[in-house]
Amino acid sequence: MNMKKNHKIKLIAIFLILSITIILCPLLMSCGSDNKTDETNNNNNQNQNAADDDRSANSDGPSLEELYPYPDHDFKGETIKFLSRKDDWANGSQDFDDLNVEAETGEVLNDSVYKRTKTIEEKYSVLIEAEHVKDPTATITKSIKAGDDEYQMIQEKLMFMSATLAPQNFLYNLKAVSSINLDAPWYDQNAIKDLSINNKITVLSGDMTVSDKSGVIFAVFNKKMMMDYGFENLYNTVSEGKWTLDKLYELMTAVSADLNGDGKMTLQDDQWGLIIENYGGWMFSVASGNRIAGLDENGLPYITCTGEKNINDYERIKKIMYEQNGRSSVNNPEEHANTFAENRALFSITGSSSIAALRSMEEDFGIVPLPKQDETQKDYYTPLSAWISRSIAMPTTCGNPEMVGAVIDAMSRESTETVVPAYFNNLMNQKIARDEESIGMLKMIFGSIIYDLGAVFNWGGIWDEQQNFIGSKKDDYLGNYERIQGKVEAALQKTIDSMLENN
Repeated sequence: MNMKKNHKIKLIAIFLILSITIILCPLLMSCGSDNKTDETNNNNNQNQNAADDDRSANSDGPSLEELYPYPDHDFKGETIKFLSRKDDWANGSQDFDDLNVEAETGEVLNDSVYKRTKTIEEKYSVLIEAEHVKDPTATITKSIKAGDDEYQMIQEKLMFMSATLAPQNFLYNLKAVSSINLDAPWYDQNAIKDLSINNKITVLSGDMTVSDKSGVIFAVFNKKMMMDYGFENLYNTVSEGKWTLDKLYELMTAVSADLNGDGKMTLQDDQWGLIIENYGGWMFSVASGNRIAGLDENGLPYITCTGEKNINDYERIKKIMYEQNGRSSVNNPEEHANTFAENRALFSITGSSSIAALRSMEEDFGIVPLPKQDETQKDYYTPLSAWISRSIAMPTTCGNPEMVGAVIDAMSRESTETVVPAYFNNLMNQKIARDEESIGMLKMIFGSIIYDLGAVFNWGGIWDEQQNFIGSKKDDYLGNYERIQGKVEAALQKTIDSMLENN
């Protein structure tokens, strides 16, 4: 590839990231939405489209530096220490050195992290350190209870941050930190909106790290199989709004085959239309515009998955997930990747943290968002695994939150033009985006993330029950929920009481 083409890809990637943090698809506030909610969402769609038109008309407007100039700070050589998770789970595919690295190595992402961090250290006269442990939640809990200011920032799984640390008042309300520009495009505004429980912002996702993006879920498809079977251009199907669960079912059932002729379908030996774990039921539900839980007008969580829309939507989802010969359940990440890499699956529902496992795959594959429920659904929605995705937060023992906030804001701002473009270049070099269409798909996927509180908190095992429901091939969705309703409501109320008590 020549230098001119490399430069073009780099510019496209930078534009993509800026778009992701600014152009956010409107989200449904609950899975059982009423007419008022639908009207609000329609208004949001119209306002967002108008804003997008304004931005397009002013593409030659003020630069990032003009819009968000660096504040002047001199922190006299102070040290800011991150506590970060590195647990080597799934062969380390979810462990990213995205806070600080010791030296440049020639690897694009590593070097962009190094330059970003060094730039901020020099600009603000500060030293940034990162300590990696297997269980940051346990470590920071012990530190906070002892009243220590050993760590000024935490990077941990979103599930543990929000469901374990925040309810105990262990995380700073970042709304109270004036040095953090929460409205800036380098923060994921979907995360800020969806996770502002009790009107507090305790966790951040955005451009500063790539670990938060590891839980983003999408579909990859085998390009050669699509061509061999004479299927339509899937990118066109997505763009036309016709990428639906019914379309997925049509394609996946057409390619399944008993390759070894033994009269039975097995993951190890045969060809599948779709490989996906049983949590796929929840994934498809989110992609259909539903949630397990949302926030009420007071910023408090409530269960929404018993709404009529959610229950009705599961009928199509069950058709996909209960398909005996077209869909194979696989919960082992390595086995999942191997099956797809061996060209024995047309579609794989996976996450961005798993892409590296496909490096050795000879055939090209494409990427698309998860399908809509049907063609009446206006937008595509992207689920995110709170178990995989890692956010950042500030412990309440932080002695100088304004200083730390200023550094976080600066690292995030600097990452917009360094770390994030490098991350997407890495994605595009994993055979995901050897075509222009995939750039648009990535923009759509990363700009439409839904942070489902029910999956984040898993009250009474409600998120796990989505997997059990599908895995057991049950039919009565509402009845299945009612079986655990008491446990769910008790756990939810405990969270609410704890947060109100710690106001």
